[in-house]
Amino acid sequence: MISVCSACNDGVPAFFLFGGTSAGSPQWAALTADADQMAGHDLGNINPSLYHIGQAPTLYAMNLHDITTGNNDVSEIGGNGFDAGKGWDPVTGLGTPNAAKLLPSLVARSQ
Repeated sequence: MISVCSACNDGVPAFFLFGGTSAGSPQWAALTADADQMAGHDLGNINPSLYHIGQAPTLYAMNLHDITTGNNDVSEIGGNGFDAGKGWDPVTGLGTPNAAKLLPSLVARSQ
């Protein structure tokens, strides 16, 4: 995500890049709230449904985008992060959601 601060540095605009859990957690919270609303009830813990989808190749390809390149190395603190790879990995988890497909799939699993 990119954020612009127009009042930073004595009024000089500045750009900031951020991501990770600072961006991902609120986005997943919003997706879950949308799925709850779509279902008409609280879906509760969606992790079992997400990991069921993650284990079924056809469902996985339809509902999530597998991120297979990149890493979370931070050279300023010595690197030693993890590399993205096929399927679940410690950098991207299951990948990024295809919300238009994933939310109906979560709702269907809750019925």
